Amino acid sequence: MDSEQIDDNNLDKQYFESYDKFQVHELMLRDRPRVTAYYDAIMSNKHLFENKVILDVGSGTGILSMFAAKAGAKLVYAVDACPTICDLAVELIKCNHLQDKIQVINKPIEDIDKFDENIDIIISEWMGFYLFHESMLESVIYARDHFLNLSSGNDDITSDQNESIIIFPSHAYLYCAPFVDQNIRIELNTMWKDYFDLNMLSILPYIKNSNLKECIIETIEPSQLVHDAQLIQSIDLRTIRIDDLYIMRSFCEFDIDNTCIISGFCFWFDCYFSSNNNSSILRSTRLTTSPYSIKTHWKQTLVFLTEDIYPLKGDTVPVNIKFKKSLKNRRQYQLSIVIKKIKEGFMNNNIIDNENLNNDLNIRKRQRRRSSTISSDKRNINDNKSMHKSSDSSSSNTDDDIDSNEHPIPCSCVRDRCKLIKTILEKYNEENTVQ
Repeated sequence: MDSEQIDDNNLDKQYFESYDKFQVHELMLRDRPRVTAYYDAIMSNKHLFENKVILDVGSGTGILSMFAAKAGAKLVYAVDACPTICDLAVELIKCNHLQDKIQVINKPIEDIDKFDENIDIIISEWMGFYLFHESMLESVIYARDHFLNLSSGNDDITSDQNESIIIFPSHAYLYCAPFVDQNIRIELNTMWKDYFDLNMLSILPYIKNSNLKECIIETIEPSQLVHDAQLIQSIDLRTIRIDDLYIMRSFCEFDIDNTCIISGFCFWFDCYFSSNNNSSILRSTRLTTSPYSIKTHWKQTLVFLTEDIYPLKGDTVPVNIKFKKSLKNRRQYQLSIVIKKIKEGFMNNNIIDNENLNNDLNIRKRQRRRSSTISSDKRNINDNKSMHKSSDSSSSNTDDDIDSNEHPIPCSCVRDRCKLIKTILEKYNEENTVQ
């Protein structure tokens, strides 16, 4: 056994141990949108589950297995690697008199050679933060390729077989949108500089993610989104391969309708439970983690830029996004966002006609940073945990940017950049003030 395999085993052990605590599962059980979506999807498709053999990958407390059994399944294999949670699942299943229909197996799915019965349907709640982080997607793909009744092993799945595969959820979509959040950045930049007349900046290295170079899992308000979301990744659980998950790239262009502040980029996902017909996806049950919907335990994933950027109306912000699987941990990703160059719109070098600018503010010259890059390699992520990160940031200072750290935000000086930032902040605060 080589050192890489030993490391993988240790990481898997740590991963399963983290999920062998009831508090983690309590959080998921209390997530009503999550549980309701699975319940509705299964119960509205009883005709699919009746007298079928179901495989629940990462079954946890057995909640999905019990839904499947109540929907008429002949047999459910509830597979989970966490011994304490499996014991609880057995108890819950007995309490609901479903022990004759559900068999709990305390193993990683990859350690199972075969089942006594052929598997007709796979169900799993595999999604992680921003869909991919610490998810069980690879395990679901493994189960599909090795156990699903109509799959074809490691060969490509034919179109006929594809239409017969049932995996819940069947499709997943990841979205990205720019957002503004002045509170988090301003608090970190100002709170500790003058804390009850004391300078407390020395404690910043002890505060997790004080430089905002790691992702933040938080719920944001829809009003913080400065542009509509764009779809950046889509997954069909019937056809996706493990090789497809190593590196995923996306490109977005956000056309700015109104001068704004962009603090970073927000990610969330939707999942659909469609039986086998692509045309029915959007009419099937949906589980969403959107800021516009009821909060889930996934919340949203926020990636802050090194500094806020200030695109003007008519500008286009081009964004390259890359997800790269960590070489050290297959369950983690390095998430990189690169803004190469903002495409200046019709407002550049023109008078901005805006009553908030007194109809007379002339932007004669605007300098842009050439690039702003953030990378975050996320580790053990939850609301109270930090993540290991690697960052690669580069920028070029222009005349307007020189000594920018010496200027407060907002600043009342006559410098064009400071006047613009002050005006944008005033407009943002006015629009988001509760009357």
